[in-house]
Parts: sequence; structure tokens; C-alpha cells
Amino acid sequence: MTQVPQCAFFVERKKRFCRMSVKDGKKFCGEHELFNSNTDNNINSNQKDKRIRCPLDPSHTCYELKLSKHLKVCNTKHLLNAKSDFIIKSINIEKNLTDKPQHIPLSQLDKSLVNTIINKINIAYEKLPEVTNAILQHKVLNNEINKEIYGKNAVKHLLQNSSLLAHLEQAGLIRDKTCFIEFGAGRGKLTYWLAQAIKDKTDSSILLVDRSSHRHKYDNKLKNEYCPITVKRVKADIADLNLFGLTEIQMARHKVGIAKHLCGAATDLTLKCLTQKIAKNSKSNSDGLVIAFCCHHRCDYTSYVGKKFFEQCNFTANEFPILCSIASWATCGTGLSKPLHNAEEYKKFDNNENDNTINMDETEREIIGRKVKLLLNWGRIEYLKDYGFQSKLYHYVSTAVSLENMCIVAKGA
Repeated sequence: MTQVPQCAFFVERKKRFCRMSVKDGKKFCGEHELFNSNTDNNINSNQKDKRIRCPLDPSHTCYELKLSKHLKVCNTKHLLNAKSDFIIKSINIEKNLTDKPQHIPLSQLDKSLVNTIINKINIAYEKLPEVTNAILQHKVLNNEINKEIYGKNAVKHLLQNSSLLAHLEQAGLIRDKTCFIEFGAGRGKLTYWLAQAIKDKTDSSILLVDRSSHRHKYDNKLKNEYCPITVKRVKADIADLNLFGLTEIQMARHKVGIAKHLCGAATDLTLKCLTQKIAKNSKSNSDGLVIAFCCHHRCDYTSYVGKKFFEQCNFTANEFPILCSIASWATCGTGLSKPLHNAEEYKKFDNNENDNTINMDETEREIIGRKVKLLLNWGRIEYLKDYGFQSKLYHYVSTAVSLENMCIVAKGA
């Protein structure tokens, strides 16, 4: 079999050569020929094949003869036109913080300091109610979950999506004239199944918010299936998203936020985003939200919304990064990605890498880590209460499905 020649351009970001094929006699593909420093753009005398940098975004190219057509559909153009409407730099980040607490690895902290914080964690945790187990399943996913074509990991994601949609419906948040916003949407799998669940709801829409571009998006699959629901993707960092500047939000009677495994600080930015236009201690102008938490070790004091609650628990700003580090114990146990094979190996790890908790085994660390996660989530509950939401935490799937198995369901008053 004859091997098709490939582009000789080295893609630094991917640490490999471009895999696009090239024309006979060419060394680079059409996109990368222009970026080759040894290529003279004027050498290409064939006007039909000549590529130029896009005037809107020089990071990509287009055929010169098709420039006018490209400018009409260029993604950058849509972003530039929309930026003034719904992008405001750092709109969801607190501005009045002067000093951001520094993150210091637990192994470099004094043992007595870590133990003092653990005592504070235990005291604060005892005052909180127990989280309700509510593992639900939505009818729209019943058949899909039972199909034999899916592997174990795929089924886990389906179970999570099913439970979150069931919580959404149980809370009365699936209604006509509603705009659903999926934050940190990724490829949009949750949106895909949400669209199936709300097909009979009139004048409803879904916005997918993500700061990155993704291949094989499920919202494209919805378009191919002629879904009656309006689905739109918004490329934006949640920190900069002026949600109520979007036309779909302005036109909708109800607004509902959703997210699955929204990472660390992104959860807090989302809560800020949904409460932008709400005055404290007043009624909410968002109908509610269902968010599954994730990665509490990546929370950031600058964006965290539960500072008031943490102060009430006698934690200081400088202790916040330590709490986030301890939260990781809930999902990583010893901190190693593979099981330890013998007692000597465990002892070596315990003494050298994690000497601040030398008297705690893996199970005890996991329990403390889960207590911190609950405290971080409860701070978010208290924040939403100030903005007119009635909120509750649930274990929406078992830990066998996901170690990050807690979600928040909130409804506007």
C-alpha cells in the first residue's frame, strides 16, 4: 500500500508533526505552508492555491480567492461581534481582594498547624446536617443505560446524567419558556440528554458555555437529528461571562443553570454568574440550578463564594489553600495512583511524603477529605441563601459510579 505523504510542519503544542496530507511536490499542507519560515509567500504563483493569513485572526489561513466568503463565516468574527454584549473581563471575580493566600504543599507545613486545621474541620463538620442520598434515574435514559454497546465508563456517565436530569425534573425546573445553561459543557453530553427530556417544552433553549473548542460535539448531533429545541454554544471563560447580556437569556422567562463535574473554581464563578443581577437578600431572577461538584482541591480563594461561612467556622484566608489540599484526600487516598504493594512501601510513603498526617491511615484521610468537601459545598449553600435560593445537597450517585458524587439543587424563591 502506497503511503500518502504527510505535512512536515512540527506542531509544538502537540509535540508531533502535522498529519494532514500534502499535494504532489509539496512539503507542507495548505494550512502550514504559510507558517513555514523557509517559504516565500510570493513564490506561489498559482493564484488559485495561494493562502493568506485571516485578517480577523492571523493564527489561521484561508485561500485568497475565497477571502470574502471566509470572512462571512469565520468563527473569530462571531466572537468579535458578540464580545461587547456578553464578555466583560473578570466580571465574576471579586475585585476587592488585595492579597491572595499562597499555596504551600502539605509536606512543607508544620505538623501541628495541619492538626489544628483538622480539629477545626471536625468541629465545623459536626454542626452540618447529613447529606441525603437521592440516586434517581430519568426515563429518557432508561433504555440507553441498559444497552450492551457501552463500556463500564460510558455507563457511569449515563447514570450520572440520568440522575442529574431526574433531580432537575423533581425540583420542578423543567418547564416551558426556559433557557438552560450548561456551564463547562465540554462536548455537551449532558445537553444532549437534556434536549431529549425537554422536547415537548415550548419556547425553550439550551446554551452551552465552554472556554475551549471541542471536536465531536453532541450539540452538532442534535442539529443532525432536527431537535426542536434551540441549542447554541457560547465560547467564553465563565470568569468573563456577562450571562444576562445574551439574547437567549433576555428572552427567556425562566433561567436554569446545569453542570456535571464543574471543576473547582469554575463552580464558584458559575454561582457568581447566575447571581449577577440579583441584589443580596432579594428574590432570585434565576429559577434554579443543578450542579455536580468536582475537584475541590482546585478551588481558589479569590473566586470562592463561601468566604463568609468559612470565617464563621473560624478559618482564616491563609488556611483556605490548606483546606483545598486536604480535600484531595477524599479521592486520592494515599496520593498514589496505584495500590501500594506492601507495608514497607506504605511506611516509606507515609513518613517521607506525607509526614504531617503520620498517624492517619488512608481511610481516615478519606473521611477528613470528604468533610472538607462538604464544608466547601456548604459555603456555597450559604451564599445562595443570601441571593434568594433554597438549596439542598444530595449524593446523586454512589461512590462506585463516581467519587465526586455530590450535587446541589437550588430553586429561586
